[in-house]
Amino acid sequence: MKKWLFPLLATTLFTVGCEDKSVAQNIQQDTKKTEINELKNNELTQVTVIAPWELNSLHPTQSGVIFQRMNLAETLVEASEKGELIPGLATEWKSNEDATEWTFTLRDATFHNGEKLNAQIVVKNLNLVMNQPSILKKAFIKEINVLNQNQIKFKLTKSFVPFPAFLTHYSTIILAEESFNEKNEVVKLIGTGAFKANKIEAPQKIEAIRFEQYWGEKPKVLHANYLASSRSETRVLMAQSDATSLVFNLDTASVARLKNNPDLTLTSSPIARTIQMKMDVAKPFFKDLAVRQALSQAINRKAIAEQVLKIEDGVADQILPKAFADWRVENKDENVDIATIKQNLIAAGYQFNTEGKLTDNAGKPFRFTLRTFSDRPELPIIATILQAQWKQIGIDVNVSVGNFSEIPAGHQDGSLEMALYALNYGKTIDPFGVIVQDYAKGGSDWGVMNWNNELLAQTLEKIETERDPQQAKQLKQTVSQIIHDELPIIPVVYYQQNVATHNDIKGVTLDPFERRFFLERLTK
Repeated sequence: MKKWLFPLLATTLFTVGCEDKSVAQNIQQDTKKTEINELKNNELTQVTVIAPWELNSLHPTQSGVIFQRMNLAETLVEASEKGELIPGLATEWKSNEDATEWTFTLRDATFHNGEKLNAQIVVKNLNLVMNQPSILKKAFIKEINVLNQNQIKFKLTKSFVPFPAFLTHYSTIILAEESFNEKNEVVKLIGTGAFKANKIEAPQKIEAIRFEQYWGEKPKVLHANYLASSRSETRVLMAQSDATSLVFNLDTASVARLKNNPDLTLTSSPIARTIQMKMDVAKPFFKDLAVRQALSQAINRKAIAEQVLKIEDGVADQILPKAFADWRVENKDENVDIATIKQNLIAAGYQFNTEGKLTDNAGKPFRFTLRTFSDRPELPIIATILQAQWKQIGIDVNVSVGNFSEIPAGHQDGSLEMALYALNYGKTIDPFGVIVQDYAKGGSDWGVMNWNNELLAQTLEKIETERDPQQAKQLKQTVSQIIHDELPIIPVVYYQQNVATHNDIKGVTLDPFERRFFLERLTK
């Protein structure tokens, strides 16, 4: 457990959906019904998702990503595995001619407490999210109005064609009125998903059962649990011992070992996540593009991807993975040439002292701390490799492995020099939402730090109103080219997700956009 969570969560126990006797009885009745169905349909009694991500709140902006992936709560707009926008809790949406007004029609869905989905509760949820730091603050929403019980209208401050994609974000999940207290704080998790939560014990555990009144296709899984375990070694042991488990985020060595276990199945797939580095470009050395280029050029990405992570075709030659074809720019493969990198640094006005250390013209050496965290077990390994590779060009790096919260905290207080982490560019399906949040106008906690580019900001504004697909593609590639050339963030490798399951569990599917665990597809 992360140390920073102890004061907040050590004594916190959220019990959802069983506050009184009648609700508890309903849960027992649902369980009995599903157990009978299991006998008839040969369904899975239980699955347990085991992953490193802890629950630090019931609020959607904090833990909505887990609630969405567990199919406990849903958004208005969903996405296919190909990145296409499809109906979620909204069956359709349309805009006026200039895309300043958007009307969404709601489906006939039921919350886990029996309440019906309606326009009023949808508007309440989204207005509450808008008052929090969230992706909706980048969506130019002026107001949200109820048209009737089944329709809502968004009025925007400007034309915004990509707007529906923002409503796929996990922070926009819709919860029932009973989920909120008098202060509109989320105190229960009551959604519309295929599974309903019986118990949430922060920061580690969720227990849920199949929701028999779900509007869509009912899962074959009767009980769906979630367990957070930050240590990769512990997750490996659970993969071997727990026949109900789906174990995520396995390190490379563990994957190789588990492949030899005849009782297990390993599923791997590329996802829309890039392992990358951000740096404070206002600090000495980092503010010089020549130094950022040298740092990038000295990275042997092919060796890290293929020899360390065992990922084929994982070299991150630019920020966005190949799933986002419209955003990709032409790029040539570059071999690491230490001698040429050093020559370029000397040409830019730097020197190497008698110990071979890179210095400025006053003789001050270039040293910095690279922060990362162990929730993703490959990150400390990559950080150590980068430390060795940069030493070849005379740069000393201190690697600090701590909690993931130290990165946004360091961004806010200005102490962060460089950070290594993995960023999901598919949070809003079209990466436009992430690019706007993390690269424009000073960036965000997980985005650029003290870097601005006026042309990038202007181009993003043009994308907001461009309806022609070809014109929009050219604008997107302009954005990618600016980021590629300026290197406010340096990409390393594209991420691959690995999941271990016992052979009895069939239908394991990995979502390239990390929105769902697809528990509803699992069968015995």
